[in-house]
Amino acid sequence: MKKVAIPPVVADIVINGISNLDGSVFDLTEVCPHCGGKLKGHDTKRKKFATIIEKSQFKSIIVNVKRGRCMKCKKLIYADSPFYENIRIGSPIVDFCIINLKIHPANHISKILKKMNILVSPSTIRNFKELNSIDIPYIEFHGVLFPLSLLNISENLRNEENSGINSLIIQMMHRNR
Repeated sequence: MKKVAIPPVVADIVINGISNLDGSVFDLTEVCPHCGGKLKGHDTKRKKFATIIEKSQFKSIIVNVKRGRCMKCKKLIYADSPFYENIRIGSPIVDFCIINLKIHPANHISKILKKMNILVSPSTIRNFKELNSIDIPYIEFHGVLFPLSLLNISENLRNEENSGINSLIIQMMHRNR
């Protein structure tokens, strides 16, 4: 198996984006997606987005997802958030695992993520194989497939169009056309 080298700047983009999500709040829309009824605030659920390594310590990145009760159909509705249904890891990290399962075994993907200071066990990654039919946009860089969802979670990427980080991602995308 070919050894994969993740450039430090790419690892920094990914881990900074994930770290910036810590404490984020995902709010409800005002209407029920099922019946169009008005939502009344119910509570806020804390969800673990990822476990990262920071200063040789494990750190949980926690996001807050608001829930509301529909006044019409009485269903409990979660706000849109970066999670797949019934999966307890943030969807950008799941996306990374899903697309890389096409070219790497789960234990290798776990090692790649660990090089980026993200912890996901190989057994957890193997469980994502059933999701391989999901179409995930990605770019290839140094033998690793990076989903755009993972690269775009950094607020810096969204807000600083001419930043050095954006230049790197634009170069990566053009290289793969």
